[in-house]
Amino acid sequence: MADRSSHSLLSCADGVAVGMRDGLLLIGRVLIAAVFLMTVWTGGPSTDYLKSLNYIAPDYMSMLAHVVEWIIVVSLILGIGTRYGASLALAFVVLAFVTAHLYWEYPQAAQTLQYVLLSKDLAIAGGALLLFVTGGGRFSVDEKLKG
Repeated sequence: MADRSSHSLLSCADGVAVGMRDGLLLIGRVLIAAVFLMTVWTGGPSTDYLKSLNYIAPDYMSMLAHVVEWIIVVSLILGIGTRYGASLALAFVVLAFVTAHLYWEYPQAAQTLQYVLLSKDLAIAGGALLLFVTGGGRFSVDEKLKG
């Protein structure tokens, strides 16, 4: 994959992206991790919420969700096992949008919120895929471990 665009109108953005690649990857990792941090810091998926969604073993699943979210946060912020953290984030949000944010199944008053949450999860899934492809970048523990 070439780092430069073949069209002169696009080359400015290409130059900025290539020149700032590692810093932008760090910012992107932190921003995606921030979504998970904001969720887990304020309580994450509670047992009652998971029970309302008919999850099996909601107590266990709530605890597991908290642990998984903390792993994602640490992995993405530090850039340690970035591709694994991104894969875990992807799996987490896919599970969320196929079980929790089926907005059309909610009462009319709740549909907009659920639609927004579904949209957020789709965007996070896209970011997680991009991090899986790119890795953590130069400003990551992964890069330091390469030697």
